[in-house]
Amino acid sequence: MSNHAFSRILAGALVLGLAVSTGASFGDAGQKGRYKKEGAKCVWDANDSGPNQCTPATKGRFKKSGDNCEWDANDSGADQCRPAKGRFKKEGTACVWTPSDGGPDQCDPRQVK
Repeated sequence: MSNHAFSRILAGALVLGLAVSTGASFGDAGQKGRYKKEGAKCVWDANDSGPNQCTPATKGRFKKSGDNCEWDANDSGADQCRPAKGRFKKEGTACVWTPSDGGPDQCDPRQVK
């Protein structure tokens, strides 16, 4: 095999390797949805991509479950609903949902950490 043919094969392998590694990194960055800073709030934008601009003070969101609207502390994203009863309360440095309590929210889980 000539030196020129070897160089072409090596160059092709390098280009292929670069394309595969670039595609993998673009695949991660191209996923839809990220948290964006809007004033003092950190809100989910499902139609955007790229790195998060912020982290909300409290992880979680309201999710529809049949006819119910429940707080899911282990999920992220935009709220699907908001129950008529309940409020967010300060518990130390945490902002927690209390479904059996009434009155205005004491904290905002969407506030930037």
